[in-house]
Amino acid sequence: MTKRLNITNGDSAAGVIRASAVAGDILPWQDLMFEGPFPAGLNLEATSQQRADYLAATYPNDRDPADEMQQRDRQFRDAGAYDEIVLWFEHDLLDQLQLLQILAGFADARPASLDLICIDNHPAVTEFRGLGQLHPTQAPALLDARAAVTDAQFALAQAGWSAFRSADPRAIETLLAGEMSALPFLAPALSRHLEEFPSTTHGLARTDRQLLELVAGGRRDPLALFMENMALESHLFMGDWSTFRRLAALCDGPTPLLRCRSGLPFRYPPRDKIDIEAFRGQRFVLSASGQEVFDGTADAAALNPVDHWLGGVHLHGDAPLWRWDEEQGQLTQKTA
Repeated sequence: MTKRLNITNGDSAAGVIRASAVAGDILPWQDLMFEGPFPAGLNLEATSQQRADYLAATYPNDRDPADEMQQRDRQFRDAGAYDEIVLWFEHDLLDQLQLLQILAGFADARPASLDLICIDNHPAVTEFRGLGQLHPTQAPALLDARAAVTDAQFALAQAGWSAFRSADPRAIETLLAGEMSALPFLAPALSRHLEEFPSTTHGLARTDRQLLELVAGGRRDPLALFMENMALESHLFMGDWSTFRRLAALCDGPTPLLRCRSGLPFRYPPRDKIDIEAFRGQRFVLSASGQEVFDGTADAAALNPVDHWLGGVHLHGDAPLWRWDEEQGQLTQKTA
């Protein structure tokens, strides 16, 4: 009997495969790769340790990211013991980054049989967001339509992984200017990644700008804000916890751009113990500074100096700050 390893993006998709008639072991690639550090020059284990430290500090809960990643990496390193490996992924930024890391990890020691399933729609799902929406009975048909990973896909994945981890984000722009058809969903995903750099116009990442616009438009319940923000993304990549953390950052900065109408700090899971009614009962309004940023008379990155990672780029301090020019559709450097 063929020994198969199915690698996919997370718990939801893994659950669909596990409940289906698809045979084999399952490896969910658990990591919110659209945020936090991914510096170049680290091997898988060192990268995973850095990622585990980041996730444990950013999303404290009962899970142990270090233990989960160590188990994940051991299973990945042992993938050569399988007769075939099938990658199950989607079109969004999170999945495309996971796919880059996995294909780059396999590039030096390619499995004898490595197939890819990567979709952006399904005939049974009206608004397709991901594999986790599928019924287990729908998974076998996807398996039947899988295709072998090609040399061109390996090459593009290696180049993409290197560009994503570069300290100079223009490496991604260089990549995007080249031939990208081998992985057809990669270009829009990386383009969306670049939009998370602070805007030259208002100093906000696209996600933060969307959240301010929604609050200004009357969407003030944190769960409603998550749902409305999700609807603004053609390729959903950010989940609820990440969205709540972004709302908290807008409230907690040196110069808050949002505040709770109650005057109390914003509380959200998994950082805080709070019941669902109390959580949903919180209401956001723009602060005076948030209104100025929204109106275009203040710059968010000047009010709240940036200190975070986007792939291999660490935005921080008074160093030249990479900004996204929305009108030109390109990166530029500007002193914060």
